[in-house]
Amino acid sequence: KKIIINNEYVALVIKKISTKQRIEFFTEPDDLLQIAAFSMSKSQKIQPHLHLDQTRSVKGTNEVIFVQEGELLVNFYKDRKKNSIEKTITLNKGDLIYLKGGIHGFDIGEDCEFIEIKQGPYVDGKDKVKLY
Repeated sequence: KKIIINNEYVALVIKKISTKQRIEFFTEPDDLLQIAAFSMSKSQKIQPHLHLDQTRSVKGTNEVIFVQEGELLVNFYKDRKKNSIEKTITLNKGDLIYLKGGIHGFDIGEDCEFIEIKQGPYVDGKDKVKLY
């Protein structure tokens, strides 16, 4: 499910991420992060490979959050004002969200464990602005 705020595609929510296909990509080929799920049988292989050096220009930071346990509420804001929540998405165990941009924040609905993956390196004081 694509999340659109102020006419900007800011996030992709994948509930209970899984597939019945050998490989299924959920992101677009030009997205800064590529997200896929695999379904493979015993003894199948992924051919040994390496990834070639590529020069990529990256603007901003993209994040992936995968909920392992509990409930995470993702709030999307239409502007920098504290009470400008445009949409809230509830994520539960097995859900994944790809945050491509926009203003977002989190509330913990139930005790929660999640994994966050984002581009690095992270430069403290230069990569994030906390609004309130």
